[in-house]
Amino acid sequence: MYGTGLLLIGLLSGYLIFGPSSQDLHNDHDHDLEMTEENGVEVWTCSMHPSVREDGPGNCPICGMELIPATSETEENDYAMMMTEAAVKLAQIQTTLVIRDIPKKELHLPGRITVDERQITRVTTHFPGRIRNLNVGFTGAPIKEGEPMATVYSPELINAQRELLEAVSRRESNPRLLEAARQKLRLWELSEEQIQQIEQRGEVMTEVEILSPVDGYVISRNIAEEQHVTEGTVIYEVANLDPIWVVLEAYEEDLAWISTGDLIQFTTRSNSGRTYEAAVSYIDPVVDGGSRTVGIRADIENNDGTLKPGMLVRAQFAGRIEGSEKLMVPASTVLWTGPRSLVYVKDTSADVPRFEVKEVELGLRSGDYYVIEDGLEEGQEVVFNGAFRIDSEFQLADKFSMMNREPGSGAGTPRMPGMDMEEEEMDDMDMDTENTGQSSINKEQVPDVFRQQFDELAKIYLEIKDALTKDDLETASTNIDSFNETLSDIDMDLVEDQEQMKVWITQQEALKKHIDTVEQAEDLAGFRNQFVLLSGAMGEILTTFGVDRRLYVHFCPMIRDNEGGYWLSENEEIVNPYMEESMRNCGEIIEEINF
Repeated sequence: MYGTGLLLIGLLSGYLIFGPSSQDLHNDHDHDLEMTEENGVEVWTCSMHPSVREDGPGNCPICGMELIPATSETEENDYAMMMTEAAVKLAQIQTTLVIRDIPKKELHLPGRITVDERQITRVTTHFPGRIRNLNVGFTGAPIKEGEPMATVYSPELINAQRELLEAVSRRESNPRLLEAARQKLRLWELSEEQIQQIEQRGEVMTEVEILSPVDGYVISRNIAEEQHVTEGTVIYEVANLDPIWVVLEAYEEDLAWISTGDLIQFTTRSNSGRTYEAAVSYIDPVVDGGSRTVGIRADIENNDGTLKPGMLVRAQFAGRIEGSEKLMVPASTVLWTGPRSLVYVKDTSADVPRFEVKEVELGLRSGDYYVIEDGLEEGQEVVFNGAFRIDSEFQLADKFSMMNREPGSGAGTPRMPGMDMEEEEMDDMDMDTENTGQSSINKEQVPDVFRQQFDELAKIYLEIKDALTKDDLETASTNIDSFNETLSDIDMDLVEDQEQMKVWITQQEALKKHIDTVEQAEDLAGFRNQFVLLSGAMGEILTTFGVDRRLYVHFCPMIRDNEGGYWLSENEEIVNPYMEESMRNCGEIIEEINF
């Protein structure tokens, strides 16, 4: 029953996507394609299995779909393909023009309010003594310049006062001695008023007040009553909170969009209705090894004191690359395989829909667009919707495609990106491992302690996959949170090789982005639709670094509206997590992952 149903679905899909029957093709003069002949015999092929070559109409011996006439285009060009108008319409293929514009990107950066380090004053003792009284007894207390902070008893200070009084009595005969005695107390940060008070009283003060040198707030208190202190002891730290700093965190890939002087706008949780504005004053020259972010600092006035150190903020600003305009295409146009990725271009000079694959060099991502450094020209029509479907047809026809860089070699079998590629193959693909998640690194050289961390990640992934096979969205959603936490806990410091480190950071970021999209899914269908992409990224990581368990890569060509997709399983048995119960056996094993 299942086989019959699958055959019917295959026949119907073939009819809808690849056009009408052979008789209809002969009758449709507007969309006739040139027939290919081999030794004078008309050739018929299967749209899903181009290797099938028959000398007459009929059904495909592999899938049972109705054969269609082969075209001369199939034979003569490994980088182009023609389609019927009906196939283009049903596949919802849409094109747009390559534009030229100045790249822009809206950035959303987290951060916090911190004290301006230049506004911190450390109050120290300049002589040994014992603290008798604390005028400021707690952290956070406001203080004004000249207000007493503590009272200290110091024999050395008493001796200095005696020297002053002795100098006062001899002022007529030796005025320079008096000035020297006064200067000594000034250097110990006694105020002029305190010095005059000693001179006027004519008596030594056994306890002297330590005064605040600035206005601000006490952010640190390091003494207690009756505590002995030595020369140079920091007893208080006082900070002026106007102005104050906003310190944001930016990922490495965002740095190209940020420059000093850029205006940022931010809000705080306590006052989300108010928007603050400040200018970037400093960009940290060092990347944080843990978060892989760079500190971005801005100064802002805080006259009303509403901004308090430690507050979390959310900033946004529009970054732009100054200079000449760049060629740009929608991000959905690009089939990403690294800096040199693929774009499908419509041949506007052809009488029937004809698409060519172009290898392009990517620049920065500008919002929903990619900058194209090389490979396209302004005004060309590129496919922005349906590119994956076209690529699938190129792959099935053994033409140049995203996962088939050697047309005609029979390498068009569906495979997960990066699987079992030898170092020579990766070199042929002209991928820069510094900027992509794919690499020719040797799994044997990956530290065991690092690779072993992936076992728990794979375990949680399999639990999510199993939940989807049971239509259990609640369990899948709960486990995706655990999956995200486990990914974040992976210790990248266990990797010493710089090449491996670069690859891991890129692949980890790609997987995190897919996790974010899965978490935003509102229903089971949306969860499954995004889990397909997460599975591809997960397979790439495990293929690159290895995992201490045997996994099978399963592929089904019918998921995601016939774009096809992958999932990982510990079992050879096909249990499709994306299809309804009657279609759970749809798929095949295409790869095996183990260390």
